[in-house]
Amino acid sequence: MTTTHFKNMRRVALIALTSLLMSSCASLYIKNGKEAYQNLQYQDAIWSLEKGLQKKDDPGARRMLAESYLMVNDYRKANEQYERINTYTDNTDRDRILQGQAKMTNGQYTEARTIFEGIVSRDPANEVAKSLLNSCKKLEEMKKDSMMYIVNQVNIPGNMALYSAYPFKNGLILSSPASKGDRDPYTNRAFTDLYFSNQSNGAWSSPEPIENVNSKYHDAVAAVSPNGQTLVFTRSFQLKGGALAGNDDGMSNTQLYYSKMGSDGKWGKPEILPFSDPRSMYAHPAFTPDGKTLYFSSDRPGGKGKMDIYQSSITETGWGEPTNLGSDINTPGDELFPTVRGNDILYFSSDAHQTLGGYDINFVEKNNGVWGPIHHMSYPVNTANDDFSLVWNPDGATGYFTSDRSGIDRIYSLSEINPKITLKGLILGKESSLPLGGARITVQNLSDGTEETLFTDGNGNFSTQLTTGKDYKVKSELDGYFSTSEDISTKGITEDKELKTVIEMQELYVKKDEPTVENQGNKDNNIGKGVHTIPNIFWDYNKWDIRVDAEPYLNDLVKLFRENQNLKFELASHCDSRGSFEYNDDLSSKRAKAVVDYLVKKGVPRSIMVSQGYGERKLINGCSDGVKCSEEQHQQNRRTEFTVIDKK
Repeated sequence: MTTTHFKNMRRVALIALTSLLMSSCASLYIKNGKEAYQNLQYQDAIWSLEKGLQKKDDPGARRMLAESYLMVNDYRKANEQYERINTYTDNTDRDRILQGQAKMTNGQYTEARTIFEGIVSRDPANEVAKSLLNSCKKLEEMKKDSMMYIVNQVNIPGNMALYSAYPFKNGLILSSPASKGDRDPYTNRAFTDLYFSNQSNGAWSSPEPIENVNSKYHDAVAAVSPNGQTLVFTRSFQLKGGALAGNDDGMSNTQLYYSKMGSDGKWGKPEILPFSDPRSMYAHPAFTPDGKTLYFSSDRPGGKGKMDIYQSSITETGWGEPTNLGSDINTPGDELFPTVRGNDILYFSSDAHQTLGGYDINFVEKNNGVWGPIHHMSYPVNTANDDFSLVWNPDGATGYFTSDRSGIDRIYSLSEINPKITLKGLILGKESSLPLGGARITVQNLSDGTEETLFTDGNGNFSTQLTTGKDYKVKSELDGYFSTSEDISTKGITEDKELKTVIEMQELYVKKDEPTVENQGNKDNNIGKGVHTIPNIFWDYNKWDIRVDAEPYLNDLVKLFRENQNLKFELASHCDSRGSFEYNDDLSSKRAKAVVDYLVKKGVPRSIMVSQGYGERKLINGCSDGVKCSEEQHQQNRRTEFTVIDKK
């Protein structure tokens, strides 16, 4: 069912709506409004509660009014009511979360973020508030056009709302309010039916009701088995004779029904799926391409929140007992409208994972039987409105989804842009400029953490395919060299492209302990392979504070050290020969420690570094005490270096 009907219609009443008695008494309006709300009659609740609250305030009634507006998707008026609820001393985090969601859908993300931050500061375990806060923090990233999809409204004749398209034969099975017949007493809108629209020469026919399937009540959100012989759909719970039926509380939860294709090419009489249970709601079926699994949404007992996603195995003997997909996918909120792409990628809509507002489409991939991280589909697929029911065509590159971004539920087409992006790399030795064969290359997709490993050939070359709209980190490793990495982005690439990169790897030497050479100018004894001078690290006279002009060079060190945490580094500072031994030892020690402290603040583990001040003990020229030298020669000795002193 559409999100409008879904939120308005979690249950359909067993009996018809009795007319509300009109009265000028505010208390009577409020009483009738509360009864209508309790019976899920949200439109009637709004009418009565608005009348009563104009004359008399009632916190409970105002909460019901605010939630009734949420249920009919009037987020602006819902927010107006929550602003008043904020003045109550007993307002709760539930009130605040609902208000925050209303603000997000209204585009008031800054105000929503403030609300969620307040909740999380008081209750760090509130998973819904944390998820919605995370959405607000990642707003710009999620709103940014991913350039991966082309979205267009599907021009199907008729002005009625259309939702939950399902590709079948040469057209689409659609859900829509019926053009005639009874009206839903809770929304005062027509019950929904299943329709079919055929496509011919690029044009769509007017939707026609599907024969033998529709009842007097709700029929919607269908899926067809891969062999085309079984139709499963969402229907109001009905008795064998077709009368609306309910549970012990007189409420009729939607259930899953199925129909078999007859030899005449028509659907047979619908039957309820055996695991359906009138005590709970069942909706939104989806088959896997192999026909072995049915996904659906339900609020059956034992779930993680409101509506959760379940799966049922399909065997020759029938439908298996449903199992919940678990808390990595299901939240305390709603997870609805599951669909699949291939056998291992599940798409669904949620109001409690990352969202721009309302229900947003997310997807998750299964690897070796384990569901991976949840991914949010950014703009133009998701918007601040409800976006849901994404289904892919057999080609796996195009599909359809539903959105109320235009103010009414409509079907939108989706085309994935999937250009061929080839990364070609060359690995060279920094000192030798020679190609390095056998280097280990790790290409990490920063969007989902997946990695690919490959090795350079004898000419130092490697090649791999990348996906558009992603950020990658390419790391190269080889014995005898420092590991290094490079960031590469494919965002904004919409056509076939070849990316090229040249990565230089610096030779690595582990410096062994050597005797301290005091006050000597023998260059060969004091410096050699493995000693790396950090350029342009200058110090103010008699000071050891890191100067601003030194930070870019130290930041290069941050990257190198963080990529080589299997090594241990010595950070050494040296002075020229002017001044006493004791003074230079102390000053150089403070400067070396200042460098280590700076690197630690930038994220380098202190455990992989030691600082050492050598004073004037390791001069690199002959400018020792008593030797006349130029200022430039003395400057050569005032240096900061690093060496590798150990390797794990």
